[in-house]
Parts: sequence; structure tokens; C-alpha cells
Amino acid sequence: MFNLSKTITQKVTTTTEQQGPSGCSVFYQTQECLELVNEVFRFEGWKEPECSKFSLQNEKTDAAQLQEIIILELNQSKSVIEDAKNFANRIPNHKGVIVIGQEDAITTLRGLKEMGFYYVFWPVNKQEFTDFLRHVHKNQQQFAGVSQNRKAKRVAVIGTKGGVGNSLITTELSSYLADSGAQTIMVDRQYHNSNIDILLGLKKYQKHDANNLEYQLHDMDEASANDYLTKVTDKLKVLSLEGTEPVEKLVSYTNNIEDLLIRHANFIIDDYSASIDFSLDLESIAAKNNIIVLVIEPTISSIRTAQTYLQYIENLRSSVHNDRRILLFLNIHRPAGAFSLAQHEIETYLDRKVDVVLPYNKMLATELLEGKRIYKQEDSTSGAITNLALKIKGKTQKVKQTPLTKIKALFNR
Repeated sequence: MFNLSKTITQKVTTTTEQQGPSGCSVFYQTQECLELVNEVFRFEGWKEPECSKFSLQNEKTDAAQLQEIIILELNQSKSVIEDAKNFANRIPNHKGVIVIGQEDAITTLRGLKEMGFYYVFWPVNKQEFTDFLRHVHKNQQQFAGVSQNRKAKRVAVIGTKGGVGNSLITTELSSYLADSGAQTIMVDRQYHNSNIDILLGLKKYQKHDANNLEYQLHDMDEASANDYLTKVTDKLKVLSLEGTEPVEKLVSYTNNIEDLLIRHANFIIDDYSASIDFSLDLESIAAKNNIIVLVIEPTISSIRTAQTYLQYIENLRSSVHNDRRILLFLNIHRPAGAFSLAQHEIETYLDRKVDVVLPYNKMLATELLEGKRIYKQEDSTSGAITNLALKIKGKTQKVKQTPLTKIKALFNR
């Protein structure tokens, strides 16, 4: 028997699901905003949003639990852009993010748009917010709108000579970012004789065979590209290939897969150790990476190479890639007196400050073999990786206030 009421209900439900989000995660600051969001979803008959109080102190977010659309209220924020940047490092790039704030400035709107975030100026009425949610949902379904701007921040870690600890610093940085809640992909550029598995503490580690990969790349999409990642933790994965084909082809395969994964991570960290068996294409590296970390040691050969790289990249920045950042990482991996240069001599020669210093630690090798991470240790070396990660995130390191530092501060006034 034909049931008219059942047919009407089914049609209404289908239409509602198509026009509204399949799910929504809400991070709120005020009760007024929370009530508005809940009222909109109840009125439209959409799935009840998952709501939680927003706190910048909570660095980790369970990405697996996040819904199609994320609403972030920043009405109580002192800087909408800065807080949004910090939040962006904690969520997947394929989600649609709506920021609600009270900053009525074109710079705020432009900054959020560049990050791939939508912006709603508060206060907003129920109908306007409903229409906006439908608009964002439609863009998500069609892969359109500002969300297309949401891509992984790409970091190239380049060694200026062999033995400066480039791979170590890359693995530590990648581990730190992942441990802080960011989806991170580390790219191993050592196609032969790589020691990434040792540095990451992996057992029964096997690289992905790249032979005949050329034919698969034609039909490869984002989903199939993920199959070439090795899982280290829930947040950290490694892209590492090997094969008998020429190294130039292996480099090309890595680049193609890496490009497909740009929306599946918050950070992609490339390890360009000086021991790689192919020539560095600095122009290409500068073109695709947001940040370049030059790893140096206090030797003349390392500093001269650094100067060459810096001049070349600076020329590219002035002509094309003017938004690329360069960070100098000084690794003092031998005891005092073993190196020919001091830090102030390096800075004078390069005519720029060193951004991060990793001091010598005689126990470092032992700690690494025991599977310990540098940034988790209670010594002077732990702060270097933390400082590097914070600079990459656009933050500054907070100095712990001890009684001695407080006394020094009083005398310096």
C-alpha cells in the first residue's frame, strides 16, 4: 500500500542531507555562540554538532573525530589570525573551517582566506549563518572555495656537508611536530643506504619498491598515494622509496607522490642530507617549500657552502619566491675546541644570525640508540628542536623563569 507520509518524510530528509553538512565539530568560547550554532542545526534538522570548549593550551586534537565542517569561535581572541594559525596545525587540510570573530578588518579576512579558512563576523543572525553553512558544505562537496588554499606547510632540511646531522634533525623535527598533534609526513631522500629506520627506532622497516612505478603514477590519486607511506605513529608517516631505476627517476617519483599528499598533512618535511646521490635543485626546492632549514656545523667548508646556498636562495626570493623563509640551524656535534669557528664568527661571515643552536651532548648517541628523542630529554639539547619547531610554526620559544633568571632580569632593568 502506498504510504504518502512516509514518502514525503524520505524526500524531505534526503533534501536536508544534501543541503546541510553531514557533521560538524564546534570549538566555542562563549555560550551565545554555542546556542546559535545548536539552534541552527536543530531548526534545519541537521545532525547534532559535536561541541567542545576551545583552549589554545590544548595542543592536541583527535583528527579522526573531526567532522566535515569545523566551526572555531575566536570572539575572545586577542589575535584571530595568530590563534587560527595555531589551530590550523592541529587539523587535517581537507576539512572546511569556519572562523567566527569580532575583528572587522580586511587584513583578518585576507589572512584567513590565505590559510583556507572561512570567516564570519560576529554577531550574525540565524538565517545568515544557515546560508553560510550551506555555502561551505556545497564548496566542500565540489572541492571549491577557500578550502583549496589549505595545503601542508612544506619544509626542506638541507645539509651543507656530510655528517652535520641533517637526517637526525629532520627526524627529530618530524617527530616533535607529530607529537604536538600535527599530521606530519617525513620524506626520505636517501634512496640507497638510508638510516632513517634507526633514527626513528623502526624495526623490520621496508622501503617501498619503486620499480615500474612510472606506469602506476598515471592513474594515481590522493588515496592511492597514501599507500606509499609507512606509518610510524598515528600522526607521523614516512615516504621512502627504493629501486634499481636511475636516481633521477626515483626523485621524480617521490616528487609526484609528495605533491598528491599535500592536502593530507599539516607538515611535509624533506630530508636533503648532503650524502644524497643526486644534485640539489635549489630553484625547485625554493619553489615548492615554504621554509628552508640550512643545517651547518662550525667548519669553514660547511659555512662556505651555506653562504653559496644563501646567496642563491636570496636571489630567488628577491625575484620570485619572496615569501620563502630561511632558518640557520647550527649543530655543534663535537666537544669544545674540536671546531675551527665560533658562533659569532659564523654570523659575521654569513652576515646573519644563527636561528637555532644544538649544543654538544656527549650522551646524545647513546640516547638515540636507546630509542630516546632529543626534544624529550631534560638537558640543553632538548630546547633546540622545540625552538626550531616553534619558529616553523611562527611562534617564539618561552624562556622558563628560574629564580636566577628573575634576579638577572631585575639587574638588567
